[in-house]
Amino acid sequence: MKKIFALFAVLMMAACGGMIKNENGSQYLVKLDAEPIGCTFLYKLETEVSVYDAEDARRYMENRIVDQARVGNAYWITSMRTKPNEWVVFGPERAFVLVANVYDCPNPRAVRTANGGGAITVSE
Repeated sequence: MKKIFALFAVLMMAACGGMIKNENGSQYLVKLDAEPIGCTFLYKLETEVSVYDAEDARRYMENRIVDQARVGNAYWITSMRTKPNEWVVFGPERAFVLVANVYDCPNPRAVRTANGGGAITVSE
């Protein structure tokens, strides 16, 4: 009986990954690896969500970006951390807190970014 319960728990945890889906065109946002050059900074956004997977937390943040009044087309995650969820019986034990800068770029598919010591890269 304990083995069946343990197997069920493992399967449930595996099924919880990838639960958040893209909404309202958030899949078209461009994730940058550094601060962009030639883009207009719009705002800073902080999101907190209790999910099992960091990818789900990022997708949740993308969905919140497209829900804003000033929708940008590119973002750069400036910090990502987790914090414990208190009094959790079922569900994720930790919440992801992401902070991102949102930008409006003239050509979001070919953004130049300042990466480490001033080197410039092209992000896809």
